[in-house]
Amino acid sequence: MGFWVKRGCAAATGALLSLPSPSAAADLPKSFAPSRAVTAATSAPAMLGNLAVPIRADRFAESLRRAHEDASRSPALQHLIAAARGLSRAQQIAYVQRNVASAIRWESDATQWGQHDYWASALQTLARGAGDMEDRAIVKMQALRSLGFNPNDLFLTLARDRVGGPETVLTVRAGQRYYVLDDTGGAPFLVEQRRYEFQPIISFGWNGSWIHTRPTATAQARTGAGSFARK
Repeated sequence: MGFWVKRGCAAATGALLSLPSPSAAADLPKSFAPSRAVTAATSAPAMLGNLAVPIRADRFAESLRRAHEDASRSPALQHLIAAARGLSRAQQIAYVQRNVASAIRWESDATQWGQHDYWASALQTLARGAGDMEDRAIVKMQALRSLGFNPNDLFLTLARDRVGGPETVLTVRAGQRYYVLDDTGGAPFLVEQRRYEFQPIISFGWNGSWIHTRPTATAQARTGAGSFARK
């Protein structure tokens, strides 16, 4: 299952299930508090006409540490991506999406780790050959990084699919466009191709975390953020 079921974070659920309003941004729990740190606009994953507001995601600190653990020297990862080295960037994205889905079988955290929610490192997932949607997204992220993609263009995104419900995906920025590698194993898609189905909520990058918000809410959200951070 996805983030909302596994975290059981009732205080954050209301804010996460829809694009945040100004009041929702102000009411986020401390572990999701809007960040006062200045983040370069070019690194923020703004997509679908929404803006990305920097936040502190303290609740995920340990999970993200494992997610960002370098797996580039892993023989298993190198074997996984070997055939993709001569491909174009778009072909590499499609290759990684397809091959991670086939190489890593789906298995719940409860079965593997005895926990409701555990983000395994790519090394751990590759060693076991199994993982859930977060784990497979992490392997995809490490695979593309090893293929030479800029880490600042790779994001683990907690999202809501209007049909499938909550999901964790890898979002890849290519120029000004964003590709989504979901957990279905289907072809990657551009976010604008499913703008009515795919709703990004929070994205985690190598240099920051962001909550996706409507442009009209941003100014008030930042005001709320400043007030929240001073409490």
